[in-house]
Amino acid sequence: MDGNYSRLACGVLVLGLAVLSQGCQASGPVLLPDTTGTHLSQGADLQGDPKQIQAIFAMFAKAEEAVQHKDLEALMSLYADNYQHGGYNKDAVRAVWSELFARHRDFAGAHIFSKITVDSGKPIPLAHVTCTGGLWAVSDETGQRVNIDSWYGEVHHVTFDHGAWHLAGTFWEIPRAKESRPAFLPHPFF
Repeated sequence: MDGNYSRLACGVLVLGLAVLSQGCQASGPVLLPDTTGTHLSQGADLQGDPKQIQAIFAMFAKAEEAVQHKDLEALMSLYADNYQHGGYNKDAVRAVWSELFARHRDFAGAHIFSKITVDSGKPIPLAHVTCTGGLWAVSDETGQRVNIDSWYGEVHHVTFDHGAWHLAGTFWEIPRAKESRPAFLPHPFF
């Protein structure tokens, strides 16, 4: 959060173009500016105590670092014990991450937050983080960089428990009525 919002806005634009063009084939390597890491978008809507918002931001940065180092234990320590998302619980997400780490290397990701809302008026505080981003890695099978996941305007839900913020999932969301896919993808893992 260095205040360099022009660079972040450019990063968001480049990330959006990369996400939109992920299915296109280039004749050679395409070099993009570094859009990895955890960032706030220009004009991000931050609602809540600044210390709590900073702690949430730091939790996502720790998650990205754990993924980069393929540190499954450090990553899973950031998930709430009661994590739920589209049929996935904490154990199921652990299995997915374990499989990803076994088949890929050189992970890189980006989380660009446009809104963070902290609701500390509940017995267990909750926060809702609106985010655009992606996750990439090199496939051990093909040696090619692959897009593992990308998202636009997803809401990550986090909960404050045991003295820290944890990834909570989306257990309270209602499925979209017009969803045409047979099953929801298991994102956001973060």
